[in-house]
Amino acid sequence: MFTLKKTFSTLSIAVLFLVACAPEDGDTGPAGPVGPEGAIGPAGQDGVIGRDGTDGRNGQDGAASVVSSTYFLAASSWTNPTTVNGIVNSINVPAIAGNIVSNGIVMLFQTDDNSAPAATVWTAVPYTDGVFSYVFSYGPGVVNLKITVTVNGSVPTLGAASDHTYKVVVITPGAKIDGFDYGDYDEVKMVYGLKD
Repeated sequence: MFTLKKTFSTLSIAVLFLVACAPEDGDTGPAGPVGPEGAIGPAGQDGVIGRDGTDGRNGQDGAASVVSSTYFLAASSWTNPTTVNGIVNSINVPAIAGNIVSNGIVMLFQTDDNSAPAATVWTAVPYTDGVFSYVFSYGPGVVNLKITVTVNGSVPTLGAASDHTYKVVVITPGAKIDGFDYGDYDEVKMVYGLKD
């Protein structure tokens, strides 16, 4: 019986020891340091090469749709041929091609204010100032200018010529826009984004 008591006592003490020493949940400790970076794995296989796409269509050769050029004509460059009722001059304008002559637009503006280009007021040709009439015509590569006198049917002499600056605006057939005044340089400049 003593052995049974001794065994029971030993067993009770062991159970009590186990229960008394059971771990309690404590606070989580700080994170450990980051381990070293692992080795880079082997490269994967190349994918299958895709098919070539179809070639696009060739486009038309481009050309500037609106060209604005400025020319100075000195009074001494005018002529007074006997076959013409007026004084004449011409400006070479390479932008005026055959399709412009037949279907495009060529505008001519002039000023006699040659000193301050930024403040220049451009007057559309043709126009009349009360004494002289200014007109123009054009063909491939050229603008022809003519000044006539409007008073009593007189014929102007070279004395009627003065220094003028001209602006030629050439518009291709595809760039024509309706709904504004082509005779107003400020409107033409705004609509087509022209630079002085």
